[in-house]
Amino acid sequence: MLHGFGSREVYESASGAEALELARSTTPNIIITDLIMPDLNGLKFIKMLKAPSAPTSRIPIIVLSGYLTKTATLGVNESGADELLVKPVSPKALYEHISRIVLRKNQANPPTAFVQNQRRRAELHKKKTGDLAIV
Repeated sequence: MLHGFGSREVYESASGAEALELARSTTPNIIITDLIMPDLNGLKFIKMLKAPSAPTSRIPIIVLSGYLTKTATLGVNESGADELLVKPVSPKALYEHISRIVLRKNQANPPTAFVQNQRRRAELHKKKTGDLAIV
């Protein structure tokens, strides 16, 4: 899905520990994580990334999980994650959440692919709206 949204580089990891190292070495624009991972659970992973002294503390995080109890949801909110989505998720819903986070005005350099994609979607919407108004 991410490649379909225009992302040029998408990294995957097999465990929480690997994901932590990958986040530190690549500094991605956004991180999408589950709560259940080998080696390091999602809440600990997020807290380590969001620690004030961590170089990754400003990277937006989306939790995408099928395991959501009331306690887990509260933990996600307290961990510093930016968004929470429940599996299965539609491509449209995922795109909207990513766009909202990545294109926030407080982010200095939003990824070009998302900016271009947003412009195309806005132009298509205007065109459709215009066509409907004419008919």
